[in-house]
Amino acid sequence: MFDNGFYRIARAWSVTGLSWGWLCLLLLSLCAPCRSQDQTWHIAGTVYGENSQRLPSVAVYINNTSIGTATDKAGNFQLTVPARHQKVELVASFVGYKPEVKQLQATPGRTANVVFKLDLNNVIREVVVIGKRDRHWNRKWRIFLNGLLGDSPFARQCKIMNPESITLGLDEASGRVTATSSEPVVIDNSALGYRVRFHMSRFESNGKKTFLSGYKFFESLLAEDPDKQKKQLRNRETAFKDSFRNFLVSLSRKNLEAAGIEIFSMKTTREFYLTKIPLEREVTSGNFTPVTADSICFFDQNKGYFVLHSRYPVLVFQRRLYNSASVFSDYPFKYSQIVLPNFSCTFTENGWLVAPNGITIHDTWAREGFADMLPIDYPLPKDQDEAPPTPVALLPNAGQVKETATMDLKLPAVEAQQTLLDKEGLLQTGDKAGDGLVRPDYVLPVSESDNSGTVFDLLKKIPGLRVTYDAASNTHTVHFIENNTNLNANASFDNTVALLLDKVFYSGADTVIPILNSLTVRDIKSVSAIRYGSSAAFGARGGNGVLVINTHP
Repeated sequence: MFDNGFYRIARAWSVTGLSWGWLCLLLLSLCAPCRSQDQTWHIAGTVYGENSQRLPSVAVYINNTSIGTATDKAGNFQLTVPARHQKVELVASFVGYKPEVKQLQATPGRTANVVFKLDLNNVIREVVVIGKRDRHWNRKWRIFLNGLLGDSPFARQCKIMNPESITLGLDEASGRVTATSSEPVVIDNSALGYRVRFHMSRFESNGKKTFLSGYKFFESLLAEDPDKQKKQLRNRETAFKDSFRNFLVSLSRKNLEAAGIEIFSMKTTREFYLTKIPLEREVTSGNFTPVTADSICFFDQNKGYFVLHSRYPVLVFQRRLYNSASVFSDYPFKYSQIVLPNFSCTFTENGWLVAPNGITIHDTWAREGFADMLPIDYPLPKDQDEAPPTPVALLPNAGQVKETATMDLKLPAVEAQQTLLDKEGLLQTGDKAGDGLVRPDYVLPVSESDNSGTVFDLLKKIPGLRVTYDAASNTHTVHFIENNTNLNANASFDNTVALLLDKVFYSGADTVIPILNSLTVRDIKSVSAIRYGSSAAFGARGGNGVLVINTHP
């Protein structure tokens, strides 16, 4: 086929009398875009220890990928990186040392030179001495495994190869399990054919919600048997199709319908977990509004990232996955809730979050773990991989298309509001939010010493605010004491204090408590409280009092 095409081009140019030299230049220029997609860039460097000695056998890798190597006897390393990875985190990791990370930009045509100097990890060495197995160990280990691996069927085919390196802690008051490791946690996932080395920076889980962070390297361990290998590759495809990452990729490529994904924004989040409800009723009432990819996602040309933005929580259905236990009686599909405390989050073209702490996920995708995890460089389906990004954003409620360079990502998709509250009782994000129309009854100072506790520990300092923890259900309650009369009158009454987070109003235990759980004290810039009565400006939804929290930008 190529020979025939070459002949036709050559013949056409010979008629015009042009030379073969010009023809060759033309063919080279035509092939240049094809080669540019396969171009690579290079990284080289040396890793030193605490006493400036060169360290051999140090793992050096691009975070969250399968691109990595190890230093030689002289402590030197070299890496080749595909051109599509323009910004990377280069990690150097070695047992007994703190990992070091370098942020690198692609350097086409030349080699990026990097020098690492690793410090001894004395803190971890001290932790290892502590005994790991006590009367709560089995319970802690189950919570740790479930939080780390997730509840996917693939989790049964995962094995932690160095469990002796892991130390578990338990806060009996909150039921929260913490974990540290003296070395990278090695996870063999035979379902997907990967060995993952996870240098764990943080792990916390109460059995329902898990917060973890660290650096990850994926080593491909596909089976030698052809049939087993085919099954592993099929499992990888399944894991990707069902993942939150695929949702982000489909969102950026504007092909949600082909992926079987449907999205609704939720003006209010109801306590629909107690009984089944029809989705149609929520849509008809205006509580749930269907949204398109254009209305909640755009490409930021300046930063080179896609942006998911919404003032309201987003409900995402995966219509290719049946769910008999769905709370929606007329929509038996798997679903996930996405809350954006900062109104937006950024992600790469292959669906990897740039700032994971800017998003809270509930339900199906909240239970994803290492059992379903794939590296960034996992090849995307061709129809997604080849689609170009869209450089403009269609702003909901604005009625026009604007250049992304002029957008304020902290206040996406809204125009200046003339009133403090809309008809839903939702505080708008306009200029009137801080003009003194609503004054707090109590302002809570936040000091450096508060960073050692949780947000719930901080809230306990507010007079009249009761913060309790139920170990049986692993949940917190937060309410003002004077509202207990309503609770006693009706056991099902939700007297959870409302939350005004960065000028966006939330109410109901199912929304407020998870958001508070997702925050850390270091995130918080200021805290104040508006007690029952003074909160009447927020309407009926503020009748239980309102917490006002502003976070650092």
